[in-house]
Amino acid sequence: MLMLLLPLLPLAAHALPLLVNESTICADKTQCNQQGTMKYESILPAQPGYQWDDAGGYCGSWAVQRATLTKGAWISQQQVRDHTSPGGGHDNEILSTNIVEALTNLKITFDGFDYNQTRPQQNAYASWLKKHLVSGNAVAWMILWSGQEYPIYDMTPPGGMYGHVEPVIGIQSNHPLTDTKVYDDDVVVHFTDGGTNTVHRVISTLGGKWNGPGTAADCTPFSYCMASYAFGWAVTGLNNDANANVMPVSLQVNPWKSEPDLRSGASSIALKGTLTVNNLNKGDTYDIYRWDTVQDAFTYDSKFQKKSFVASNTTFVYEDDTSFESSGTTYYRCVATSSSSLSSVE
Repeated sequence: MLMLLLPLLPLAAHALPLLVNESTICADKTQCNQQGTMKYESILPAQPGYQWDDAGGYCGSWAVQRATLTKGAWISQQQVRDHTSPGGGHDNEILSTNIVEALTNLKITFDGFDYNQTRPQQNAYASWLKKHLVSGNAVAWMILWSGQEYPIYDMTPPGGMYGHVEPVIGIQSNHPLTDTKVYDDDVVVHFTDGGTNTVHRVISTLGGKWNGPGTAADCTPFSYCMASYAFGWAVTGLNNDANANVMPVSLQVNPWKSEPDLRSGASSIALKGTLTVNNLNKGDTYDIYRWDTVQDAFTYDSKFQKKSFVASNTTFVYEDDTSFESSGTTYYRCVATSSSSLSSVE
């Protein structure tokens, strides 16, 4: 998949842009912090890579996919679109108008920022964003491109007040992360959907200017910002993850950089999954389950059980010896068998 160097150019108001090179996303490098320069941080074990650029761009689907990996599930970009309705873009392109339906139908739990509240929303958004990143929840945010006219697709605001969707996977601060205050030098860490590196953006610089329908966003000195409205959906888990039996997990896949583009005629490939389970109690017994369809998840039947183990540490890494298709949906879950009956878990 080619990486296009287009983030600083004015774009047509009817479509989301194509791929973005992370090396050009910040016009002023002095305002793009670098990982490791802050005293405290929480960075999720997420995998960057490349979205599909067909039919308006699959940035929304890709952002949902990468955020959901941090909760233990692989979901093809096409599966994300296939589980929602047209929202005003190209077929089922993921926008603010249909992302909730996609997440719900895919059995993903989430918390969406209220973009209907009083504007400007940047301060409220910064607090919301920091809360979820500190809690270990990746966020799919929707940003504006500087120089692009809004709203896109002839939509009515707040619909169409974005030009790109990306997964935000971490936060850095010079203050303990138990401090909920947003500081001017706090940094958010995100992927671009068009590269293997990360971008570090000072959270207080996210705000931009927009003068109403038909006008272009001004994100100077950056190529992207949020102006007037703010958008984000935090992936908090999978259905019923909050049950006491369910352990926090994250999934990494191999190969990981790009998913074969089914929309352009590529064929699905086999992926291998590595699941990391956290917060285990030494000596307790746990079961790992895997489901390869949305319909089957989360049905506790022996045919879906992959492994039983006794924890010797607080973390367990499970390398699945059976691959799954990149075109599908695969959910993993680890449950404590010494806890209450599994009948209480969906």
